Amino acid sequence: MLYEEGKLYHIYNRGCDKNKIFQDSNDYGRLLKIIANSDYKKYVDIIAYALMPNHYHILVKQTSNQPAYKWIKYIFNTYVQYYNHRHNRSGTLFEGRAKVKEIYKSDYLGLITHYIHTNPKTELQKKYSSISSLSCNPIINKEFYLEIFDGLEDYYASFERYQLDKHAKEEAERVLL
Repeated sequence: MLYEEGKLYHIYNRGCDKNKIFQDSNDYGRLLKIIANSDYKKYVDIIAYALMPNHYHILVKQTSNQPAYKWIKYIFNTYVQYYNHRHNRSGTLFEGRAKVKEIYKSDYLGLITHYIHTNPKTELQKKYSSISSLSCNPIINKEFYLEIFDGLEDYYASFERYQLDKHAKEEAERVLL
C-alpha cells in the first residue's frame, strides 16, 4: 500500500488462529508504552485505537512522506519480541501483516472512530482504548476531534447516538473492513 501524507488509515490485525495477543494488563500496557516511546510523530498522528484480547484497531493520519508501514512494522515487531519472551513462546503472533484500509471519505471519520471505540466491552478493554482518555491521552491527536466534531463534547454526543443506532455497526463493517 502506498501511504500518502494527509491521508487517514485504519490499521488492524488479529492473533494467529484468532488467539489472544494480550494476556493481561502488562501486555496491553507494554504495547502502549512501545507506541508512546516510538517516533510515531515522524510518521503519523494517532486518532483512535482499541486493543482487544485477540485483535487491535488503530486510526492514524499520515503526517509526512515517511511511509507509516515502517512505524507499524517497528511497533509490532518490538511487541512480538516482548510477548514471545514474556510468555516463553516463539513464532508468529499475528495472522500476517497488518491490514490497512484508507479512509477515503471524510463522511466516514465519525463512523470509523465510533466503530473503534465500541469494540471494547469490558472495563479492562475500555481502559486500553482511546475512548477512555481522549481528553488527556498524550498520544492522541485531539485537534482531529476539534476539526471534525467541534470538540470532545460534540464527539461524545455523536458517539452516544452511534451506540443507540442498531444498524450503525453493520454499516461501519461494510464500509470500513
